[in-house]
Amino acid sequence: MDLVLNRAKSLTVSQATLLFCTAYVLAALLLFPETFLALFGAYPILRLFVVAPLFAILGLVGAAITQSPKAPLTYLRIKLKERGMGALIILMAFIVSTAAFTTLKHEYSKLVPFFADATLANLDHAIHFGDPWTWARALVPEAIDKLFFYFYSALWFLQVVGTIVFAAFLSDRVARERYFASFAVSAILLSSVVRVLGSSGGPVFYDRLHGGNRFADLMAALQTSPAGADVLTLTNYLYDSYASNTMVLGTGISAMPSLHVALATLNAIFMASLNRRAGYVAWAYALFILFGSVYFGWHYALDGYISIAVVFCVWRFFSRRKRTV
Repeated sequence: MDLVLNRAKSLTVSQATLLFCTAYVLAALLLFPETFLALFGAYPILRLFVVAPLFAILGLVGAAITQSPKAPLTYLRIKLKERGMGALIILMAFIVSTAAFTTLKHEYSKLVPFFADATLANLDHAIHFGDPWTWARALVPEAIDKLFFYFYSALWFLQVVGTIVFAAFLSDRVARERYFASFAVSAILLSSVVRVLGSSGGPVFYDRLHGGNRFADLMAALQTSPAGADVLTLTNYLYDSYASNTMVLGTGISAMPSLHVALATLNAIFMASLNRRAGYVAWAYALFILFGSVYFGWHYALDGYISIAVVFCVWRFFSRRKRTV
């Protein structure tokens, strides 16, 4: 036992993070092998094996041109020698963990009742003096509704993958380890523990899951807005998958917590720790994601607030830990 503890204490932050992700993946595989293997072999997951390295190549080429315009090939050679293998391991861990995350998200939707919707909806209404989606939609001109949707959906994915690639090649070991440790712990803690403790479907699924017309006005607003068709298509896709127990990437219904908000917040904290101006841009985008999650009805505002609080605590933990090691 002492030998195991001593070896555990001797692990670097990177090694501990990789072991943590490995345990998470193994848990998903052992608990739900059929779901995990079906998802891992699906096209959306396999596509990530192409998309992530492509992001890495494009990012490196861009960095080489901007950081070392007189000798870009030398820059690429040095960066690949320095971080190539480490970045590859990080990208592969991210992809495999994504399959585990989707597996558990899908299974939780079946195993854990959506018991927290009424409480979250009522609290949201009380602390915001009305349903926050109503004033959120009142603030945005309908003309930019479609653009809003793409900034919330497609751009979020690009930002998350882009930040992962950027951090994977970052030379600053302390900053890199803090980011990925915070990423892994925040994502797993939120998607497993908080997900179960606050199991909910969110405003767009509320009436389907619980009956009644609590959010009938929201659904009516979506049906008449320019981006409404996109939102409702995704809503139907997720609900049909839930109802028919179909296993594809992204399926599984979960409002509390908001991983959209959590990862945008983590990226904002991370970028701000490296560069003040980049931090301003990242924080503006994180606040937009929080607003958008309410605007489109995917989340209660509380989903985002709790996600932000957890991410701050996790980042703080690894920041303090690093200073004391």
